[in-house]
Amino acid sequence: MAAAVVQQSNVNDYLLKKQQESSKELGSEWAELEELHNKKLWHQLTLKLMNFIKKPELQINDNLIQLYNNFIHSFENKIQGNHAQYYRTALRYLGCIELDTLTAEVKVQHAFFLGLAALLGEGVYNLGELLAHPVLESLKSTENAWLVELLYAFNSGNIKKFEAMKPQWEAIADLAAEELFLRQKISLLCLMEMTFNRPSHNRQLTFAEIAKETKLPLNEIELLIMKALSQGLVKGAIDQVANTVNMTWVQPRVLDCTQISNMITRLNDWCKHVDTMEQLLEEKASEILTL
Repeated sequence: MAAAVVQQSNVNDYLLKKQQESSKELGSEWAELEELHNKKLWHQLTLKLMNFIKKPELQINDNLIQLYNNFIHSFENKIQGNHAQYYRTALRYLGCIELDTLTAEVKVQHAFFLGLAALLGEGVYNLGELLAHPVLESLKSTENAWLVELLYAFNSGNIKKFEAMKPQWEAIADLAAEELFLRQKISLLCLMEMTFNRPSHNRQLTFAEIAKETKLPLNEIELLIMKALSQGLVKGAIDQVANTVNMTWVQPRVLDCTQISNMITRLNDWCKHVDTMEQLLEEKASEILTL
Protein backbone atom coordinates (compact mmCIF):
# COMPACT_ATOMS: atom_id res chain seq x y z
CA MET A 1 0.00 0.00 0.00
CA ALA A 2 2.84 2.39 0.88
CA ALA A 3 4.50 1.76 -2.49
CA ALA A 4 1.21 2.53 -4.25
CA VAL A 5 0.91 5.84 -2.37
CA VAL A 6 4.46 6.82 -3.27
CA GLN A 7 3.85 5.93 -6.93
CA GLN A 8 0.63 8.00 -7.00
CA SER A 9 2.51 10.93 -5.46
CA ASN A 10 5.26 10.69 -8.10
CA VAL A 11 2.69 10.65 -10.90
CA ASN A 12 0.92 13.73 -9.52
CA ASP A 13 4.23 15.56 -9.09
CA TYR A 14 5.17 14.79 -12.70
CA LEU A 15 1.81 15.94 -14.07
CA LEU A 16 1.86 19.13 -11.98
CA LYS A 17 5.37 19.94 -13.18
CA LYS A 18 4.34 19.46 -16.84
CA GLN A 19 1.33 21.74 -16.34
CA GLN A 20 3.52 24.48 -14.89
CA GLU A 21 6.26 24.38 -17.53
CA SER A 22 3.98 24.01 -20.57
CA SER A 23 2.07 26.58 -22.59
CA LYS A 24 -1.45 27.44 -21.43
CA GLU A 25 -3.06 25.26 -24.11
CA LEU A 26 -0.81 22.26 -23.51
CA GLY A 27 -1.00 22.77 -19.75
CA SER A 28 -4.78 22.39 -19.85
CA GLU A 29 -4.35 19.05 -21.65
CA TRP A 30 -1.91 17.84 -18.98
CA ALA A 31 -4.53 18.85 -16.41
CA GLU A 32 -7.16 16.83 -18.28
CA LEU A 33 -4.87 13.79 -18.24
CA GLU A 34 -4.45 14.22 -14.49
CA GLU A 35 -8.23 14.43 -13.97
CA LEU A 36 -8.92 11.27 -16.02
CA HIS A 37 -6.15 9.45 -14.17
CA ASN A 38 -7.42 10.46 -10.73
CA LYS A 39 -10.96 9.39 -11.67
CA LYS A 40 -9.57 6.08 -13.00
CA LEU A 41 -11.32 6.50 -16.35
CA TRP A 42 -8.83 4.25 -18.11
CA HIS A 43 -10.71 3.94 -21.41
CA GLN A 44 -11.14 7.70 -21.81
CA LEU A 45 -7.55 8.25 -20.68
CA THR A 46 -6.32 5.81 -23.35
CA LEU A 47 -8.24 7.63 -26.09
CA LYS A 48 -6.91 10.98 -24.87
CA LEU A 49 -3.31 9.72 -24.82
CA MET A 50 -3.54 8.33 -28.35
CA ASN A 51 -4.06 11.88 -29.64
CA PHE A 52 -1.87 13.59 -27.05
CA ILE A 53 1.32 11.72 -27.95
CA LYS A 54 1.06 12.98 -31.57
CA LYS A 55 1.60 16.59 -30.52
CA PRO A 56 4.88 18.15 -31.82
CA GLU A 57 5.94 19.10 -28.29
CA LEU A 58 6.00 15.42 -27.33
CA GLN A 59 8.16 14.44 -30.30
CA ILE A 60 11.30 16.33 -29.22
CA ASN A 61 14.10 15.14 -26.94
CA ASP A 62 13.06 12.29 -24.63
CA ASN A 63 9.56 13.62 -23.81
CA LEU A 64 7.79 10.45 -24.92
CA ILE A 65 10.14 8.29 -22.85
CA GLN A 66 9.58 10.52 -19.81
CA LEU A 67 5.82 10.33 -20.38
CA TYR A 68 5.97 6.55 -20.34
CA ASN A 69 8.33 6.19 -17.38
CA ASN A 70 6.62 8.76 -15.17
CA PHE A 71 2.98 8.32 -16.15
CA ILE A 72 1.86 5.56 -18.51
CA HIS A 73 3.92 2.89 -16.78
CA SER A 74 1.89 3.36 -13.57
CA PHE A 75 -1.40 2.26 -15.16
CA GLU A 76 -0.54 0.44 -18.40
CA ASN A 77 -2.01 -2.83 -17.09
CA LYS A 78 -5.39 -1.07 -16.75
CA ILE A 79 -5.63 0.19 -20.34
CA GLN A 80 -8.99 -2.40 -21.85
CA GLY A 81 -8.39 -0.64 -25.90
CA ASN A 82 -10.35 -2.88 -28.33
CA HIS A 83 -12.39 -4.73 -25.73
CA ALA A 84 -13.77 -7.30 -28.15
CA GLN A 85 -10.32 -8.16 -29.51
CA TYR A 86 -8.88 -8.40 -26.00
CA TYR A 87 -11.76 -10.66 -24.93
CA ARG A 88 -11.28 -13.13 -27.76
CA THR A 89 -7.47 -13.09 -27.57
CA ALA A 90 -7.40 -13.52 -23.79
CA LEU A 91 -9.82 -16.46 -23.97
CA ARG A 92 -7.63 -18.13 -26.60
CA TYR A 93 -4.56 -17.53 -24.43
CA LEU A 94 -6.21 -19.13 -21.38
CA GLY A 95 -7.22 -22.06 -23.55
CA CYS A 96 -3.57 -22.70 -24.47
CA ILE A 97 -2.10 -22.78 -20.95
CA GLU A 98 -2.52 -24.76 -17.76
CA LEU A 99 -4.53 -22.52 -15.44
CA ASP A 100 -2.78 -24.01 -12.41
CA THR A 101 0.52 -22.50 -13.56
CA LEU A 102 -0.84 -18.99 -12.85
CA THR A 103 -0.73 -17.40 -9.42
CA ALA A 104 -4.00 -16.62 -7.63
CA GLU A 105 -3.40 -12.90 -8.17
CA VAL A 106 -2.91 -13.33 -11.93
CA LYS A 107 -6.03 -15.49 -12.20
CA VAL A 108 -8.09 -12.80 -10.47
CA GLN A 109 -6.64 -10.16 -12.77
CA HIS A 110 -7.43 -12.18 -15.91
CA ALA A 111 -10.96 -12.91 -14.70
CA PHE A 112 -11.69 -9.28 -13.86
CA PHE A 113 -10.38 -7.83 -17.12
CA LEU A 114 -12.06 -10.57 -19.16
CA GLY A 115 -15.36 -9.81 -17.44
CA LEU A 116 -15.09 -6.10 -18.19
CA ALA A 117 -14.05 -6.78 -21.80
CA ALA A 118 -17.03 -9.10 -22.27
CA LEU A 119 -19.41 -6.40 -21.08
CA LEU A 120 -17.78 -3.52 -22.96
CA GLY A 121 -16.79 -5.40 -26.13
CA GLU A 122 -18.61 -4.32 -29.28
CA GLY A 123 -20.22 -7.35 -30.89
CA VAL A 124 -19.59 -9.67 -27.93
CA TYR A 125 -22.95 -11.30 -27.24
CA ASN A 126 -21.92 -14.88 -26.50
CA LEU A 127 -20.81 -14.86 -22.87
CA GLY A 128 -21.38 -18.55 -22.23
CA GLU A 129 -17.80 -19.54 -23.03
CA LEU A 130 -16.46 -17.19 -20.37
CA LEU A 131 -19.11 -18.21 -17.83
CA ALA A 132 -18.09 -21.84 -18.28
CA HIS A 133 -14.38 -21.05 -17.83
CA PRO A 134 -12.82 -22.03 -14.46
CA VAL A 135 -10.88 -18.74 -14.29
CA LEU A 136 -14.06 -17.02 -13.09
CA GLU A 137 -13.96 -19.14 -9.94
CA SER A 138 -11.03 -16.99 -8.78
CA LEU A 139 -13.32 -13.94 -8.54
CA LYS A 140 -15.88 -15.56 -6.25
CA SER A 141 -13.79 -15.08 -3.11
CA THR A 142 -12.92 -11.43 -3.86
CA GLU A 143 -14.67 -8.08 -3.54
CA ASN A 144 -15.42 -8.27 -7.26
CA ALA A 145 -17.48 -11.46 -7.02
CA TRP A 146 -20.49 -9.40 -8.17
CA LEU A 147 -18.98 -9.26 -11.67
CA VAL A 148 -19.74 -12.98 -12.20
CA GLU A 149 -23.34 -12.38 -11.20
CA LEU A 150 -23.54 -9.44 -13.61
CA LEU A 151 -22.19 -11.57 -16.46
CA TYR A 152 -24.91 -14.14 -15.82
CA ALA A 153 -27.50 -11.34 -15.89
CA PHE A 154 -26.23 -10.20 -19.30
CA ASN A 155 -26.07 -13.73 -20.67
CA SER A 156 -29.76 -14.22 -19.91
CA GLY A 157 -30.80 -10.66 -20.79
CA ASN A 158 -31.99 -10.07 -17.22
CA ILE A 159 -32.52 -6.31 -17.18
CA LYS A 160 -34.11 -6.30 -13.71
CA LYS A 161 -30.94 -7.84 -12.29
CA PHE A 162 -28.78 -5.37 -14.22
CA GLU A 163 -30.65 -2.42 -12.73
CA ALA A 164 -30.65 -3.92 -9.24
CA MET A 165 -26.85 -4.28 -9.39
CA LYS A 166 -26.23 -0.69 -10.50
CA PRO A 167 -24.70 0.40 -7.16
CA GLN A 168 -22.02 -2.25 -7.68
CA TRP A 169 -21.17 -1.90 -11.37
CA GLU A 170 -21.32 1.89 -11.49
CA ALA A 171 -18.48 1.96 -8.96
CA ILE A 172 -16.26 0.84 -11.86
CA ALA A 173 -15.58 4.04 -13.77
CA ASP A 174 -15.38 2.42 -17.22
CA LEU A 175 -18.74 0.68 -16.75
CA ALA A 176 -20.41 3.81 -15.38
CA ALA A 177 -19.13 5.82 -18.34
CA GLU A 178 -20.63 3.31 -20.80
CA GLU A 179 -24.05 2.92 -19.14
CA LEU A 180 -25.97 3.71 -22.34
CA PHE A 181 -23.96 1.14 -24.31
CA LEU A 182 -24.48 -1.48 -21.60
CA ARG A 183 -28.25 -0.87 -21.60
CA GLN A 184 -28.38 -1.23 -25.38
CA LYS A 185 -26.36 -4.43 -25.20
CA ILE A 186 -28.44 -6.11 -22.51
CA SER A 187 -31.62 -5.06 -24.35
CA LEU A 188 -30.38 -6.94 -27.44
CA LEU A 189 -29.51 -9.95 -25.28
CA CYS A 190 -32.98 -9.76 -23.72
CA LEU A 191 -34.53 -9.87 -27.20
CA MET A 192 -32.36 -12.87 -28.10
CA GLU A 193 -33.42 -14.64 -24.90
CA MET A 194 -37.10 -13.94 -25.60
CA THR A 195 -36.68 -15.46 -29.07
CA PHE A 196 -34.77 -18.45 -27.75
CA ASN A 197 -37.39 -19.20 -25.10
CA ARG A 198 -40.21 -19.34 -27.63
CA PRO A 199 -40.97 -22.64 -29.39
CA SER A 200 -39.82 -22.65 -33.01
CA HIS A 201 -43.42 -22.82 -34.29
CA ASN A 202 -44.51 -19.78 -32.26
CA ARG A 203 -41.92 -17.03 -32.35
CA GLN A 204 -44.15 -14.05 -32.96
CA LEU A 205 -43.27 -11.28 -30.50
CA THR A 206 -45.35 -8.15 -30.07
CA PHE A 207 -43.69 -4.78 -29.63
CA ALA A 208 -45.57 -4.44 -26.33
CA GLU A 209 -44.09 -7.72 -25.01
CA ILE A 210 -40.58 -6.64 -25.97
CA ALA A 211 -41.08 -3.20 -24.41
CA LYS A 212 -42.22 -4.80 -21.15
CA GLU A 213 -39.20 -7.11 -20.94
CA THR A 214 -36.58 -4.59 -22.06
CA LYS A 215 -38.14 -1.63 -20.21
CA LEU A 216 -37.75 0.47 -23.33
CA PRO A 217 -40.33 2.94 -24.67
CA LEU A 218 -42.66 1.41 -27.25
CA ASN A 219 -41.41 3.79 -29.95
CA GLU A 220 -37.84 2.44 -29.59
CA ILE A 221 -38.68 -1.24 -30.05
CA GLU A 222 -38.63 -1.30 -33.84
CA LEU A 223 -35.16 0.28 -33.81
CA LEU A 224 -33.97 -2.35 -31.31
CA ILE A 225 -35.27 -5.16 -33.55
CA MET A 226 -33.67 -3.62 -36.63
CA LYS A 227 -30.33 -3.42 -34.81
CA ALA A 228 -30.59 -7.07 -33.77
CA LEU A 229 -31.41 -8.05 -37.38
CA SER A 230 -28.57 -5.96 -38.84
CA GLN A 231 -26.01 -7.51 -36.47
CA GLY A 232 -27.13 -11.04 -37.31
CA LEU A 233 -28.28 -11.80 -33.78
CA VAL A 234 -31.73 -12.87 -34.98
CA LYS A 235 -33.56 -13.39 -38.26
CA GLY A 236 -37.16 -12.53 -38.91
CA ALA A 237 -39.64 -10.09 -40.41
CA ILE A 238 -41.24 -7.01 -38.88
CA ASP A 239 -44.97 -6.40 -39.31
CA GLN A 240 -45.24 -2.64 -38.81
CA VAL A 241 -49.03 -2.64 -39.12
CA ALA A 242 -49.56 -5.24 -36.39
CA ASN A 243 -46.53 -4.06 -34.35
CA THR A 244 -45.09 -7.58 -34.23
CA VAL A 245 -41.96 -9.39 -35.34
CA ASN A 246 -41.91 -13.01 -36.54
CA MET A 247 -38.57 -14.54 -35.56
CA THR A 248 -37.23 -17.48 -37.53
CA TRP A 249 -33.75 -17.88 -36.03
CA VAL A 250 -31.58 -16.75 -33.12
CA GLN A 251 -27.78 -16.77 -33.05
CA PRO A 252 -26.39 -19.94 -31.38
CA ARG A 253 -24.77 -19.34 -28.01
CA VAL A 254 -23.02 -21.34 -25.32
CA LEU A 255 -25.80 -21.97 -22.81
CA ASP A 256 -25.66 -21.91 -19.03
CA CYS A 257 -27.37 -24.57 -16.88
CA THR A 258 -30.65 -22.65 -16.58
CA GLN A 259 -30.89 -22.16 -20.34
CA ILE A 260 -30.12 -25.84 -20.97
CA SER A 261 -32.84 -26.81 -18.50
CA ASN A 262 -35.34 -24.62 -20.36
CA MET A 263 -34.27 -26.19 -23.65
CA ILE A 264 -34.85 -29.70 -22.23
CA THR A 265 -38.35 -28.66 -21.20
CA ARG A 266 -39.07 -27.40 -24.71
CA LEU A 267 -37.71 -30.61 -26.25
CA ASN A 268 -39.98 -32.65 -23.99
CA ASP A 269 -42.95 -30.51 -25.07
CA TRP A 270 -41.96 -31.02 -28.69
CA CYS A 271 -41.80 -34.82 -28.19
CA LYS A 272 -45.28 -34.77 -26.66
CA HIS A 273 -46.53 -32.74 -29.62
CA VAL A 274 -45.04 -35.28 -32.05
CA ASP A 275 -46.67 -38.16 -30.12
CA THR A 276 -50.02 -36.39 -30.27
CA MET A 277 -49.71 -35.92 -34.02
CA GLU A 278 -48.71 -39.58 -34.43
CA GLN A 279 -51.80 -40.75 -32.51
CA LEU A 280 -53.99 -38.41 -34.52
CA LEU A 281 -52.65 -39.82 -37.80
CA GLU A 282 -53.23 -43.39 -36.60
CA GLU A 283 -56.81 -42.57 -35.64
CA LYS A 284 -57.56 -40.77 -38.91
CA ALA A 285 -55.54 -43.03 -41.19
CA SER A 286 -58.56 -44.90 -42.55
CA GLU A 287 -60.34 -41.65 -43.36
CA ILE A 288 -57.26 -40.28 -45.13
CA LEU A 289 -56.72 -43.47 -47.18
CA THR A 290 -60.35 -43.55 -48.39
CA LEU A 291 -60.25 -39.98 -49.73
